Amino acid sequence: MASGVGPSALWYLTRGTGAVTLVLLTASVAIGVANVRRTQTERVPRFVLDAVHRSASLLALGFLAVHVVTSVLDPFAPIRLIDAVVPFVSAYRPVWLGLGAIASDLLIAVALTSVLRRRFGHRAWRATHWLAYACWPVALVHGLGTGSDAKTSWMLALTAGSVLVVLAAVGLRAAAGWPDHIGARVSAIAAAVAVPIALLIWLPTGPLSSGWSKRAGTPTSLLATGTPVSATTTSTNGSSAGSGAGGVAPAAFNASVTGTTGQSPLGNGLVRVDLRLALAGQPLNASDIQIDGQPLNDGGVEMTSSAVTLGTSAKPTMYRGRVTALAGTSIEARVSSTRGSLVLLARLQISPSSGSVTGTLTAQPLATH
Repeated sequence: MASGVGPSALWYLTRGTGAVTLVLLTASVAIGVANVRRTQTERVPRFVLDAVHRSASLLALGFLAVHVVTSVLDPFAPIRLIDAVVPFVSAYRPVWLGLGAIASDLLIAVALTSVLRRRFGHRAWRATHWLAYACWPVALVHGLGTGSDAKTSWMLALTAGSVLVVLAAVGLRAAAGWPDHIGARVSAIAAAVAVPIALLIWLPTGPLSSGWSKRAGTPTSLLATGTPVSATTTSTNGSSAGSGAGGVAPAAFNASVTGTTGQSPLGNGLVRVDLRLALAGQPLNASDIQIDGQPLNDGGVEMTSSAVTLGTSAKPTMYRGRVTALAGTSIEARVSSTRGSLVLLARLQISPSSGSVTGTLTAQPLATH
């Protein structure tokens, strides 16, 4: 099994297409709310704004499709295709991913009725078209609740910019023709102002607060805790029965381990936790566990990718693989080489003050059929 060296291209593509979809949806909704008939000028005729509105909507649908496909294909989170269509059935952040499914369904409904507009009639099409306006706040909250970028400055700036653009569009629409239908205009302004107020109340206690990943519904297997910055040297002690490493099929063993942990920035708001372990009394006496992800307020990491190696002091990367499950500092991994595959289970204790690591590492050969 190949080892990861950082978040996969699919993971980056999912993040990028999600952000671009929000920008395009914001543009489409803002132009629609402002009403192209009233915002046309001598320099920008109606048909130009109409074309931009239509193009932004179609591009948003295209980027949404890529966003959904990459989310499903990325092995990081257990997201199925049905989770992108049926709300609140996902094992990963079900409420917030469910909002994304609702936004997707609304956008698809708008697109289909637009294509089949003649069959539905103008009144039915117009009623369905209003769903696009509901789609925007739902998609906004979905991105903040589900995404790993909610705390980053660029995501907060993108959110603020999107809200301001839509607020400006609502203000422009409400001001045109004032005071006709004043009740509807005041209601629209009140609803628009409620969105940023609700976000300002929710964000500090939600995505920006400590422990949000766990409360949002991230599976325990994707969370790691307590990994402080430390030195990078290892030591060995203890004894245990082992197995040969020179050209022999892997055998089960249980070893005491010591080592250190270090944490370093990767960019894009991510960090890497590096556990360098020495196994006592084993021919396979060196293991390195790297966990990349979004830092949590409690000092832990929400894993996005990983890399695990096992070998000798001379050849430390004889076996390569990745983490398959996390529960605090209990780590399960699978590693492989030409000799076969092993399932590793590390139960570790980490000292926050010194960054030293102690514990045990158990290996079991993976049965092949």
